[in-house]
Amino acid sequence: MMNVNRREAMGKIVGFAGMAAGAAVMSQSVFAADGCPIDGAIGVGSDGGADLGANLLTYVELDPFAVAKHAYAAYGRGGCMYGVFDAIVKELAIQGHDDACNFAAIPTNITVYGGGGVKGWGSICGCVNAAAMIVNILDVEQTAVIDAMNRYYEKTPMPRGDDNFLTKIGAPTRRDDAGALLTADKISQSTAHSILCHTSVTNWSAASQFGGHHDAKAERCAQVTAEVAFKTVEFLNLSLNGELTIDPELERYAKNNDECVSCHTGTTREPGAYIGSDVNSKMECQTCHAPHDEIGAIPHHAEESCSTCHPK
Repeated sequence: MMNVNRREAMGKIVGFAGMAAGAAVMSQSVFAADGCPIDGAIGVGSDGGADLGANLLTYVELDPFAVAKHAYAAYGRGGCMYGVFDAIVKELAIQGHDDACNFAAIPTNITVYGGGGVKGWGSICGCVNAAAMIVNILDVEQTAVIDAMNRYYEKTPMPRGDDNFLTKIGAPTRRDDAGALLTADKISQSTAHSILCHTSVTNWSAASQFGGHHDAKAERCAQVTAEVAFKTVEFLNLSLNGELTIDPELERYAKNNDECVSCHTGTTREPGAYIGSDVNSKMECQTCHAPHDEIGAIPHHAEESCSTCHPK
């Protein structure tokens, strides 16, 4: 097994996506340990769930504000998924615990693909994708933390926009057409009602009246990246201390789905007993699907194309 200097390890492995830009804000404790093993260092397993579950990495309590500040800056280097993942992984790598070297060996730039809901496809938001990705390799209550984060993203008006949070993460940094900073009152808030990128951005654009290619969208997404990183760490810290409970208004189970899953749940039906499409999802159904009694009439815009009202 090859041993390398800690500084070399960070430069060669963790720093693919803007190490030079981020070095100024990283703690000097990043370089405190010498001799991190690199060959085979991570050891989290590649032979399926049982192997992975036997090699989970240790989570240690992090400062949510430090992670959020890191994530806000990282968004500008690699987008939303990279921002959340890079912030949590690198903050774990500088804590000086037994798994610090393992976290330092993770190439965080592998998450850049997640921006724009996976390379612009508008599917799962890169922020929650990243949160689930890091939680998946940690020895914590994985399902509970992921459920809590996804439901928070789905149900909470974002970005949070309070002065204390913005000051601590160093926001805002982007400006409107007149050259003025894009303050919270300009950015506005919206509720995604989904964990999908396109739904989240569409609802925000309608609320803020900014176009999706404006710098305001980048500022908004950078702040959401910071907020998701912040909340993920809060949930992880609670899990670590055995105190993770879900706000009743952010329930892990969407009660509005009850009527839907009475017919559309996962079953073992075969063709002779099949009555309707099975669904496997915890997302709020009626965000995208109207109840049956509301969809009898043809929508008034059925003969139009998407681009009629939503030109690029």
